[in-house]
Amino acid sequence: MRIFSIISFNREFEDISITIREAVLKSNHEYIRADEVNNQYFFIEKMIEDEIKKADLIIADISGQNLNVMYELGFAKSLNKPIIIIAQKGEMIPFNVSHQRIIFYERNKLFELQHVLIKHLEKANTNDFIKVSTENTESSTKRMMVFISYSHVDSVYLERLKIHLKPFEKKGLIDVWSDTKIKAGEKWKVQIEKALEKSVAAILLISADFLASDFIIDNELPPLLKSAEEKGKIILPIVLKPCRFTKDDNLSQFQSVNDPITPLSKMDENGKEEVYVKIADYIDNLVR
Repeated sequence: MRIFSIISFNREFEDISITIREAVLKSNHEYIRADEVNNQYFFIEKMIEDEIKKADLIIADISGQNLNVMYELGFAKSLNKPIIIIAQKGEMIPFNVSHQRIIFYERNKLFELQHVLIKHLEKANTNDFIKVSTENTESSTKRMMVFISYSHVDSVYLERLKIHLKPFEKKGLIDVWSDTKIKAGEKWKVQIEKALEKSVAAILLISADFLASDFIIDNELPPLLKSAEEKGKIILPIVLKPCRFTKDDNLSQFQSVNDPITPLSKMDENGKEEVYVKIADYIDNLVR
């Protein structure tokens, strides 16, 4: 594959660029970066656009929200190019990409980033990447299922979130699923497994009770994480109360909707409502 790297030309990102290059070359693909192309164009913007058009796959580092990077990413998205988005852990993610799968890395552990990229790039061809966006597009034309994972101790947060998502349900755009939909006499584990499989997005209501739930950790999270890795399922964590979310190796790779330092329990009513509105905006963006 011809892989084009969208990344800031700043020297600060040189180590990231090298990491991406090594991952691409080790996977036996062709690596292209804009500042390394023999520029025969009068306008560098034209050259970059042409390289994006020719690319089979895009790898974009959105750390720092560089304006040129965000423009190039938007251009690639407009062409429906398969894209792998990466960002440094702790970065604030722009709204227009916050609902997408993002690979977060730590600056002092770039070998881990390289390993993850190689794992992705070992796929046979771009069909594996395109398949993800195709599945999501097909799902978005139907009634999309949004799975909510939570601890029953935090049910008050669940009910308020469902109020904010209700307009989408009334329009027939989404089906919000939580275990409150399981009817008496139904096999609850089977129903949960079906909902996990059908959902295109999952909202996680994170608290110490959530992290301590054996059922959630052993039964709900593994298929969600696997689907996020392999199929691009969208994971949206909301930190409800002080907990060790940022220390969890599996969950901390996903950008939380609110800053973990300020969980909902520390907010006043307006602050909480703003977080719920943000989630509703994410879902609205996903549906569109």
